[in-house]
Amino acid sequence: MSLKLPYDDYRNKPRECTTCGKTKDISQFKLERDKRATNNIAVRSKCKTCDEFRKYKRFIKKTYGITWEDYEELFESQNGCCAICKSKVSSSRTSRLFVDHCHDSLNVRGLLCSSCNHGLGLFKDSPTVLKAAIKYLESDKE
Repeated sequence: MSLKLPYDDYRNKPRECTTCGKTKDISQFKLERDKRATNNIAVRSKCKTCDEFRKYKRFIKKTYGITWEDYEELFESQNGCCAICKSKVSSSRTSRLFVDHCHDSLNVRGLLCSSCNHGLGLFKDSPTVLKAAIKYLESDKE
């Protein structure tokens, strides 16, 4: 169920995000139920972008055991590019690369674009299957 603010109460009232400090339209903030607030609906203090970023930082720490600083270090060492196809993204914060890891050892290998990350997954991270795919692709050239 979607929460809606009384339009007249919040129309043309921008709000400042407590994290990034930017003033944004009220639609850029999540709503939540709060018995203390007017009409039992409150506007979050963090904008949607900052809230999602906070959740992503927590996700990579819990899932891969790396901090956001570790992620940014990897991003910089790869020059903001996918480790396989070298496609470039604009920034580590707004256009993320996926954290690639070995499913057996759980070691982080690098950062990949969506296509390369999904491709490895579809080939079950198997060098044998990938070599067979390369051989198959090269056989068409002969």
